[in-house]
Amino acid sequence: MCGIAGEVRFDGSNADPSTTKAMCDLQLHRGPDDEGYYQQGPVALGIRRLSIIDLTKGLYPISNEAGTIHLIFNGEIYGFQQLREKLEAEGHRFRSATDAETVVHAYEEWGTQCLDRLNGMFAFALWDEAKRLLWIARDPFGIKPLYYFKCEKFLAFASEIKPLLGHLGVRSSPNERVVCTYLKSGLVELGDETFFTGINRLAPGHQMSVRPDGTVQIGKYWSAAVSRRVDGSVSEDEVSHTRNLFLKAIEEEVVSDAPLGTCLSGGIDSSSILCAIGQIHPKGTASMGARPKTFSAIFPGEPFNEASYAQKVCEITGAQYNPLTPTADELWNDLPTLVKCQEEPFFSMSIYAQWRVMKKAKESGITVLLDGQGGDELLAGYHPYYEYYLMNLLRARKYLAFAREFVHSLYIIIPRLKLYLKSALAKTAFWRANDFSEILTETVVDQAAATDSTVPPRDDLARRLEFDVAVFKLPALLRYEDKNSMWHSIEARVPYLHRTLYEYVASLPLDRKLRNGLTKFVFRLAMRDILPEEIRRRRDKIGFEPPEKKWMDALRPSLIEFFSNSSLHALKYYNADRVLKLLHRPTLTIEELHLIWWILNLELWYTEFFE
Repeated sequence: MCGIAGEVRFDGSNADPSTTKAMCDLQLHRGPDDEGYYQQGPVALGIRRLSIIDLTKGLYPISNEAGTIHLIFNGEIYGFQQLREKLEAEGHRFRSATDAETVVHAYEEWGTQCLDRLNGMFAFALWDEAKRLLWIARDPFGIKPLYYFKCEKFLAFASEIKPLLGHLGVRSSPNERVVCTYLKSGLVELGDETFFTGINRLAPGHQMSVRPDGTVQIGKYWSAAVSRRVDGSVSEDEVSHTRNLFLKAIEEEVVSDAPLGTCLSGGIDSSSILCAIGQIHPKGTASMGARPKTFSAIFPGEPFNEASYAQKVCEITGAQYNPLTPTADELWNDLPTLVKCQEEPFFSMSIYAQWRVMKKAKESGITVLLDGQGGDELLAGYHPYYEYYLMNLLRARKYLAFAREFVHSLYIIIPRLKLYLKSALAKTAFWRANDFSEILTETVVDQAAATDSTVPPRDDLARRLEFDVAVFKLPALLRYEDKNSMWHSIEARVPYLHRTLYEYVASLPLDRKLRNGLTKFVFRLAMRDILPEEIRRRRDKIGFEPPEKKWMDALRPSLIEFFSNSSLHALKYYNADRVLKLLHRPTLTIEELHLIWWILNLELWYTEFFE
């Protein structure tokens, strides 16, 4: 895992290597172990390296045998040993044991089509001297980030936004469309746009070609394709193949020359990862030791506390249980640092729980963490997906299946209906009690993007799953995870987004994911005799969720003092007096709490990056 940066000049001048080094220094946390640079004419490349595979220093940028192709790389290629064997059989000579070097030789052998053979999480830049071509690519799911800024004189890119802001030629201001949409709806991802004007992200599953003559081409090479079929019983072959692909994903993703552990919430996804590790390596590995270390955020006394499940899995597997309980005061003290880490405003306080888990893992000597991110989007794990599934069955005229699933899913539907009615009443009360245009300024009301029309219709579950993977849910979650982990110099791996596993499960009919009132149905069957039954059969859905309402109430004095400050910077977007009026109310609705949180985030972000 690393931080990469570079530029291509379009104005006929030579790239300045000191500029690239300065960009790399601004993401030192992503790569504290080593650094490397390359410059030739209009092109400069740089990398800060977090050493995971082959800890030898001085390997980057990685070049081919002739020294005509140069690569900087962030991420991991899984199963790279088999790809290396194929390339060696074709006559390619390797000078390191890194997974990244397979990309150089794969490009030599198959050109940009080599992306079809890469299974991993990555963002890389490759300079081909002969073709005078800079080729940049990002993994199918966008697990690893890549940002860029383009103007008439140059294109600069980096793993984070801060390095681009440090480039002397980059000028940016708040992207008002994105800022206003966030304040109005909480949405943090708006296509390839960021909260900074002129700074875009390369979309997941996309590649970019850049030439010194100013030609820039961006294209998609992979899409999340989910089957729309609903066709009956689950076969044993489907169950066994799902199981085998998951175990293979775990086996490939525990390969590391650096200390490795796991995140553990106590839910199906993270518990399955830990139990699968025990199945594959019952005696542990050199990177994990005999007892893998796990890290959990717990909240004793809260209804969503999962400590008992996490402890149960650790007892069965013999793993080390390392819990922590973040507090509201700790959040307040760490929030400015977290905003700087994330670089863009975020939706909820759960990001802080994850940030603290990463911090504790680093303090415990861990460099690589496996996490269950992506399991819900792959296996339809969120309860609202059942509403889509029921509508899907009605549209397909599968009335008996609809009746059966409706009865089985009443435990989901009834609470969600109550929640919907409560939320609708709360929103009505909120808008009756508050004049929207008085809390948020006319700038927000006028410039916020319309988002409702982009959400797929409620009778198309497959489209909703594709949408959440490519646009809505997963990009934001992966952004949070990458920034939180890399801030603490940790590589976070997400086995559920192993490409072969995802593509197979996505190809299965929808009733393999949702069935008999259960989410993740085929995966639950696949985890028999691996996962403890009380976890495998769990029906509730919880994550690293802090007690947001309690925390906001506890922070009221600090918030009142904060918004009473005369030196607030983002008042173009909100009215501080109206926020203070809200904070002085005896009780606040969840809608009011969210709005205050978003405004707080925005003010801290604006202060950090524009003042």
